[in-house]
Amino acid sequence: MPLFIESQFINDDCYLIGTSPEHRWYPVYCKPNKEKKLSELATQKNISWYLPTFLHYRMTRGHRVESHIPMFPGYVFLLLNRQQNWQVKTSGLIIRILPVTEKTEQQIIEDLNNIRKFELISRTQPVKVRADLIPGKRFTITNGKLKGTEGVIVKIKNRTEFIVHLDFLGCSLATVHAMDIL
Repeated sequence: MPLFIESQFINDDCYLIGTSPEHRWYPVYCKPNKEKKLSELATQKNISWYLPTFLHYRMTRGHRVESHIPMFPGYVFLLLNRQQNWQVKTSGLIIRILPVTEKTEQQIIEDLNNIRKFELISRTQPVKVRADLIPGKRFTITNGKLKGTEGVIVKIKNRTEFIVHLDFLGCSLATVHAMDIL
């Protein structure tokens, strides 16, 4: 069985998500604000999961409070077999499990690894999730933290952004200070 993947506890920037025999990675759309609850259930059921998060700061009664908020609200990524799929469906925490085939799983794994890279970058500089897909010529980064990542470079006003499309979620991830990490 693969390791449990708890995003805020992974410090290894080389860690990559891969396949497992008889299991598939599924994007699971859960009920509002139930991402962490679903992750806890997955841990109890011995199911590997990935919940990408941003570090978020807010002020409460004059104190700065740090918390981890989901990068994609409503989504948790689970590595499931048939029996585990049924356990998750009957948990009462989810709305739906997005369908995955052998072909689409490879794309999901590639996108999850890109999300992992952006999650690590978000600890040191701003990263944002965009609700749109940006057209443009695709480039592959050859050096730096995003080595091997394919995306689009866009100049917006006086800043440069590197944008990676996540086709299975219909959105994009963007680094605001792209040139610092390339």
